[in-house]
Amino acid sequence: MSFFKKMMAKVGIGNIEIDTQFHTEAFIPGELVEGVIVAKGGSVEQKVDRIYFQIMTEYLKPANNDANRMHRETVVIANILLGESFVFEPGESVEIPFHFVLPHETPISIGVSPIWIRTGMDVDNAVDPSDRDHIEVLAHPHTSVIFEALEELGFHLHKAENEYYPQRNYHLPFIQNFEFVPYQNGEYRSSVDELELVFYPDENGVEVLLEFDRRTRGFGGLLADMLDTDESHHRFFFSVDELEEGAESVADQFRGIFDDLLDR
Repeated sequence: MSFFKKMMAKVGIGNIEIDTQFHTEAFIPGELVEGVIVAKGGSVEQKVDRIYFQIMTEYLKPANNDANRMHRETVVIANILLGESFVFEPGESVEIPFHFVLPHETPISIGVSPIWIRTGMDVDNAVDPSDRDHIEVLAHPHTSVIFEALEELGFHLHKAENEYYPQRNYHLPFIQNFEFVPYQNGEYRSSVDELELVFYPDENGVEVLLEFDRRTRGFGGLLADMLDTDESHHRFFFSVDELEEGAESVADQFRGIFDDLLDR
C-alpha cells in the first residue's frame, strides 16, 4: 500500500463511495424504512468505525430575535446507528441492507421545508463519505383523518411551515405549524378566520394543539402564546380508537370543540 495512495484517501481522493437506495419513494412517520447502502471501496484498505443515518430538515428562526428577519436553520431530527467497525478492501463492492422506523416527529412534506436523510460513515484517517437523499414524507393515516375531518367542516390548508419554537418536554427546537382557513361556504365561515394546528403523533394517537382566530375577537397567534397559561390555545388528544372511527366521527368531535370554544 503506497504512501501516496494513503495520503490521497485522507483528502477524499480514492476514498469509499456510498449510495443509499430506498425500497420506497414515499415515507410515513412511525413506519419502517428499508433499503440498501451500495458501497465501493477506494484505492486503499479503509476501516469504517460506524455507519449512521441522520433524519434532517430546516426551520425558520428569527435573526437576532427580530421576528421580521427570518433565516433557515438546519436540524437533526434523529440519529440512527446502522452498524460499526468493519474493513473495506480496495475496490470492494458491498450492499448493506438496513431498516429503521421513521420517527413520529418527522415533518410532513407540505410547505417549503425540505426533509432529507443523510447517510454517513466514520472512516479511520480519511474524509468521511456521505450521501444525501431528499425524501417525501406523507401524513400518517391517523393524521390524515384529522385533515379529512377539517375538510369536512369546511376548512382547507392554507400554509404549513417549520417554525422555531423550543418547548418544555419536547426535544426539537421547532414545530410544524399548519394554518387552515374556511371555504366561502364553510360551516364556520362567519365565525372563524383561521385555524392554526400543531400535531404531536405517537403510537397511541395524535395530540393536537389548536388556536383559532375568531372574526369577532381576533388573537395574537399560536406561536406567540402557546406556552402561556391563558385560554388562547387548547390541547386535545385523539386516541387511535377514535381516529379509526373515521373522518366523520372526528369532525363531530371537532364540531363540539369549536362550538364550545366559540361560546366562551
